Amino acid sequence: MGAGAARRCLLGLLVAAPAAAAAGTADRYPVFTDEGLATGRAIWVENCMTCHGYGIAGAPDPNKAKAWAHRLEKPRETLYDHALNGFFGPDGTMMPARGGNAALSDAEVKRAVDYMAAVARRANDKVRAETDQHPNTNP
Repeated sequence: MGAGAARRCLLGLLVAAPAAAAAGTADRYPVFTDEGLATGRAIWVENCMTCHGYGIAGAPDPNKAKAWAHRLEKPRETLYDHALNGFFGPDGTMMPARGGNAALSDAEVKRAVDYMAAVARRANDKVRAETDQHPNTNP
């Protein structure tokens, strides 16, 4: 293979790799039948998953119960406010306003937050159920 062909091949891999990684990551997150949560998931996958799926800037993965337990205790309006307006967390985390996409409407941001909260509640419920079945284990 010539140098030009090798470069094109490498470029193709570099372009395809993030999309393949994102697709694989998206599979780890549930699809809900509720229309609002389904819409929220689509918005989340397109706009939020890059950070929240990989922990960029300390973004908590909604599948990680421990990372979301204290967030779920907050009023939903607080989570909306942080997502809409941005937030610097006490533990060095940073949430850019609208996830860095100023084109998202308030309703779209709230749907994405609702989706993440639903995923996090599901993760917390799963940990609780496992702990109830095996009380001597530590989540």
